[in-house]
Amino acid sequence: MRRTWAFVLFAGAFAVSCTEFVVVGLLPQIAADLDVSEAVTGQLVTLNAVAFAVGAPVLSALCVRVDRRLLLLGTLAVFVAGHVTAGLAPNYAVLLASRLLSGGMMGLYLATAIAVAARLAPPERRASAMAIVVAGVSTATALGVPVSTLLGQHAGWRLPMLGIAGLALVALVLVAVVVPATGVDDGPPMTARLRALRNRPVVIGLTAIVLFWGASFTVYTYLVPLLETRAGVHGGLVTVVLFLAGLCAVGGNHLGGRGADRAPAATLVVTAAVTAAALLLVLPVATGPAGAIALVGVWQLAAWSFVPAVQAVLYRAAGPGGDLAVSFAVSGFNVGIVAGAGFGGMALAAGGIPWVVVLGAATGVVALGTVVAFVRAGRPSTPEPTPVLAGVREPAPSERTPT
Repeated sequence: MRRTWAFVLFAGAFAVSCTEFVVVGLLPQIAADLDVSEAVTGQLVTLNAVAFAVGAPVLSALCVRVDRRLLLLGTLAVFVAGHVTAGLAPNYAVLLASRLLSGGMMGLYLATAIAVAARLAPPERRASAMAIVVAGVSTATALGVPVSTLLGQHAGWRLPMLGIAGLALVALVLVAVVVPATGVDDGPPMTARLRALRNRPVVIGLTAIVLFWGASFTVYTYLVPLLETRAGVHGGLVTVVLFLAGLCAVGGNHLGGRGADRAPAATLVVTAAVTAAALLLVLPVATGPAGAIALVGVWQLAAWSFVPAVQAVLYRAAGPGGDLAVSFAVSGFNVGIVAGAGFGGMALAAGGIPWVVVLGAATGVVALGTVVAFVRAGRPSTPEPTPVLAGVREPAPSERTPT
């Protein structure tokens, strides 16, 4: 039971993360059932992402004095209610409202769960603990969304919505039973936390997150047409490549967490450099199935290794604002997804897949430079965040993430 609490937080992250792209595979069915166009239905994805990006930092700031464990439970309860509403929605307006609610709760849960993992784990294992939570996101993308799509094709779009509510309900019960109490945060006032977010390393780190994830998703959003038009990958093999990308994402989380525990600065620079190199090699290397599959694997492994590493370093750099820094990081990743997909779409319309890849690679190089600047800015010793929690006990060794 030494790592049980971390895997319970993972279960919650998996449940709430299934909501983000579930509509993508169910879009035609929802449009037909609710009598709206597919373009309008697509806004269920966009506005969910906006609610996520806003909800993570804003709701985290508003709830900064709430017991972290109670906040996890409340967030999951509201998420369950939102997804039950989505599954029973009589019209588009109700479904849209439920998507806004679930997006906000997803952002708040992930920001809170990652911060709880950082608090409960010993400093030398903080990145690994955060990586376990983040792995819930990549696992949901790799497994949850395809399974939801398959269910929707055979049983209608409402069943996956209700199924996600069921997963979140199970996670809620597990959190209530397993996750240790964390008490009320009686640390520095909000003004002090916000000042900590304005220090140079934190600002550079958040910028690096947006640029890095934007670069990756500029290309990843259009991976399927890239595989089909340039690499000659079609049909079932496309599904295999996407599944491989998901597995590498899950593995990357683990490797990134382990690497950041031992050498955080080196892990950040290496993962950013490998990702930039992979994006630069897409056009010359991804000209056949073998080259494309190998490149996607390396790219996704490196990109997702970056995620827990940058969050752990940012948490430390922010000092008393560590929890809020994590919430802004969670939001920054989502901003990167939206920006990457949007600018990638413009590049696609202007010059096709080659322009998309060039834009992604160029942004990746800029992101690498920003990561190097982040590492250099953070070299001076920064105090560890020292949360003061009323009524909290020091986690027992059995509750910490082990070696």
